[in-house]
Amino acid sequence: MKRRSWLVLLAVALGATAAIFAATASSKPAAHKAGSLEVLSLWGGSEKDAFLQVTDAFTKKTGIKVEYTTARDFEPAIRTRLAAGNPPDVAIIPRPGVLANLAKQGALKDMASLGLTKAYLAARYDAGLRQLVTFGGKVYGVPAKGNSKSVVWYRPDQFKKYKLKPAKTWAQLVSITNKLRARGQKPWAQGAKDSWTLTDWFENAYIRTAGPAKYQSLFTGKVKFTDASVKTALRNMLQILNAKNLAGGISGSLGTGFVDGIGRVFGKNPAAQLYMEGGFVGGIAIDQVNKSLKPGKTINFFPVPAIKAGSGQYVVFGGDYASAFKSSDEVKQFLRYISSAEAGGIWVSTGAVISPNKLTSTKKYPNVLVRQEAKQIATAKAVRFDGSDLLPGTLADDWGSALQKIFQNPGSMNSTLSDFQQKAAKQF
Repeated sequence: MKRRSWLVLLAVALGATAAIFAATASSKPAAHKAGSLEVLSLWGGSEKDAFLQVTDAFTKKTGIKVEYTTARDFEPAIRTRLAAGNPPDVAIIPRPGVLANLAKQGALKDMASLGLTKAYLAARYDAGLRQLVTFGGKVYGVPAKGNSKSVVWYRPDQFKKYKLKPAKTWAQLVSITNKLRARGQKPWAQGAKDSWTLTDWFENAYIRTAGPAKYQSLFTGKVKFTDASVKTALRNMLQILNAKNLAGGISGSLGTGFVDGIGRVFGKNPAAQLYMEGGFVGGIAIDQVNKSLKPGKTINFFPVPAIKAGSGQYVVFGGDYASAFKSSDEVKQFLRYISSAEAGGIWVSTGAVISPNKLTSTKKYPNVLVRQEAKQIATAKAVRFDGSDLLPGTLADDWGSALQKIFQNPGSMNSTLSDFQQKAAKQF
């Protein structure tokens, strides 16, 4: 999930090598052995469990052992490994911006050289997903998994109790919020300690006010972050994300992480009713937070509603790419396998992810939540990749920090955006 110039980052990474190696558990595995490969990813929890089901099936099919290494501080870990001359065989990269830099530096192998031709990839993945990782005419990643990030999670039993219906417009969403508050409820939870959750809020508000074309322009440096359109989206976002609507208020939300935010809505002792985040929330809520949840009955979602007419069918999409740092027969077989319909079926059967692979059968989705999510993406009027994940260098982290400041003090909006734009101008 989310993000200094690479020289600065490399210097930091080298200076913190020991700490990073300790934090990533098995950051320096044994040298590659024939019949095995290492995959590095930041996935944990239900996402990791789902992926390990795929790797187990791959091992049974091929006899090739997969060593899975987790690194939550993904970028520094990758940079440290590269500097030490010890990269993983394959990494699951959560940001196209990071992948682009690695590819341009010559650290990654292109897919064609590993046996995955453009025709092979085109038969499986949308052109937009392939274009994001195409540089100099070569493709450097396989879309591994994905989710809609344009969903509002709610408790259907509570909506029934308060005679509420899922919102189709932003005005209706504000009305639901006000009605819940009038009933003595704290309508929303927010895991703002993880600043990327605020970037997702902004992206959904922005694409619904500025439109898909301007959205793409903003996150590729063609529109300034001081633009009036940015402030319009922020004002819409802050209609909901304010002290009176949030369990724990602003300070409590800033002290709450993403998963704990899910627990505030779907835990055994809920303190709020609504949570805006990606489709991956369903798997985390059911597998990690509260195993007694029943899809469609005690947990469900509706699409982030429209602000401008028709914008309710815009989807912000978050995904991860498998990229190779080494070329070997094991790597080639692994990439071909995870891009197969068989692997896609295993992955989605867990209920933790949506597959971007067009060959994956929708019959493999195990519950109403993931089936709805897959349908939302398939029928969307416009799908755009997570904006902050498109930002170069450290801008994604800087943007998350800027949104935390605005969230905490809306009066700082102009100065905070101005400061951020100065940083952005240096990296685009």
